[in-house]
Amino acid sequence: MSLFLMSFLPLCAFAQEGTGTSAVKDITPQALSAILGSVEVIDVNEADNYAFAHVPGARLLPYDAITADVLPGDMATTLVFYCWSPECPAATMAASAAMVLGYTNVYCMQAGITGWQDAGFVTEP
Repeated sequence: MSLFLMSFLPLCAFAQEGTGTSAVKDITPQALSAILGSVEVIDVNEADNYAFAHVPGARLLPYDAITADVLPGDMATTLVFYCWSPECPAATMAASAAMVLGYTNVYCMQAGITGWQDAGFVTEP
């Protein structure tokens, strides 16, 4: 029975962190631009959207593939996740998953790539 209950502990941790934006720190496109190059930026859009436009230096990683194996080994690494627009929940879900894994400096650019472009920042194709 205790083994059965222990299998639910990761889910409980995820629920504690929450999946809403209140559990994940937001970063604006302007703030991200200022620290770009010193943080790990992760685009959780579909591959075709990533190919169309992404933040310079961002790497593509599906929101549902967030594991310790694909993230940096240093849990203090600053991670910034983003999706297409503020309406897209994938970045928040990915950031929450990283927090559950133990990462301590996790941000979500809620504005998405559209907000990045609207702020006048360049993208990579």
